[in-house]
Amino acid sequence: MNNSDETISFPEPLKVQIEKPSLKKYIKYLSFFGPGAIVASLTVGQGQLILGPQIGALFGFSFLWLITINLGSYLIAYVSCRFTMLSGISIIDLFAFKTRKGWFNWLIIIIMLIFIPIFAASIITSLGQALSWIFGFGHYLWWGIGCSFIAALLVLVGRYRLLEYTQAVFVAVLAIGAVVSVLFIQPDYAEIIPHFFKIGLEVPNEYPTWVSQVEGFSPTPIPLLMLGFLGTLTFTLITLVGYLGWIKQKKWGIFRNETNSQEYSSKLFSSFKKHGKITYLPNDPSEIKKSKMLLTPLKIDLVFAFIIVAIVSASYIIAGNYLLGPQTDGSVLLPSDTELIRTQGEIFKSIASWLLPLFKLGVFFALFGTIYAGLEAGTRMLYELFQTLDKRVKTFEYKRFMLYTILYIMVLGIPLSILMYKGLSVLLMLSITLMFIGVFGVIIYGISAIYMSQKVLPKQYRLSPLNLLIAIVGVILLCIPLLFLIL
Repeated sequence: MNNSDETISFPEPLKVQIEKPSLKKYIKYLSFFGPGAIVASLTVGQGQLILGPQIGALFGFSFLWLITINLGSYLIAYVSCRFTMLSGISIIDLFAFKTRKGWFNWLIIIIMLIFIPIFAASIITSLGQALSWIFGFGHYLWWGIGCSFIAALLVLVGRYRLLEYTQAVFVAVLAIGAVVSVLFIQPDYAEIIPHFFKIGLEVPNEYPTWVSQVEGFSPTPIPLLMLGFLGTLTFTLITLVGYLGWIKQKKWGIFRNETNSQEYSSKLFSSFKKHGKITYLPNDPSEIKKSKMLLTPLKIDLVFAFIIVAIVSASYIIAGNYLLGPQTDGSVLLPSDTELIRTQGEIFKSIASWLLPLFKLGVFFALFGTIYAGLEAGTRMLYELFQTLDKRVKTFEYKRFMLYTILYIMVLGIPLSILMYKGLSVLLMLSITLMFIGVFGVIIYGISAIYMSQKVLPKQYRLSPLNLLIAIVGVILLCIPLLFLIL
């Protein structure tokens, strides 16, 4: 219905959703995996390749429970996207409207403008060093900068569907490579699995004594290391806000039959501001039932993304535990920063020669996929945020906005990557960045999303008491590592 002041009717669910339960139906559900592929590709990158194996080497399986509590960030993503898919209003529009002068949105923008170039610089450095090793020639800075420009060009000229498909392929290669590599190690699964459930119970007080044998190794405080690694696992502020834009691109939920999802969202938001509450959602039980069915693609997409991130992340920790650290000859193997990638490759080669090409392919897809998806996700996030604060941005062509944003990231990111070449620690900068955009920021965003969703949605569309409790538990889970930083 075009007039947002009137009661709307929800679109009919997709045909596959109303089919009788069958294997064919659930296979078709795989087609819903789209934005989650971008999230997984952006998540499974530098952090897992470098921090994951180091954590496994240093502390064994003690931090596998961080992968479990990462579920909290996916619950936060579900709550915020659920609100938008049911109401048609972007929850960040609501943040801007409900906070004085949109200070919450400005806070997120400032954090992003500071940390996105740092994140880009660390990826340029890691990708460049990986490619220099893979091909065996050239300075890594030229490789990193060159590939970042290729990624930027693909984002600028490509369509969203191209991004989604390529990231799905990248993620498939990453998952297969990680699983195959771990299977060849033949770990003791009975020993590993319990560590996923020892939430907050396994936090080492100090590094193992053998780290003193590692030349040039500078231990990071363990609580900061925990937070940095958790930040590599979670939905970040970039993907949380970017996902809200991808919902409109996919025309999920209330947007299904709309030719211009952004314009429709603006109309519904205008109705909300006019009445001070949401008055256009129907009260009919059949419409409420339809609205819940329209959430199915979101649920499936997020579940697949979480499973892939969990499997790949756990695989890197397991590999680090078995392959790095003290060796049988009495030596210690713990390379620092991106040198770890080269060393892992040689170890996998010693297990089976054909694993090395698979590992190289996985490394390239992990790092190139991260910068490719990151440029689009970062742009999408800033575009969505600036629209809430300046009406002129809504008339600004997205591709033009993307060009300016990418130029900003490159102009700052490339000099920062040169500083990293001069000695600025990649791991330190990456850990600090992910701690802010992947832990602190996500917790604040999650609390706000849950509160606004329950306050603004009509009662029949709010989270049930059980689902509300689950969402709150999700936020609490993400807070657990913070306790060790404070105490």
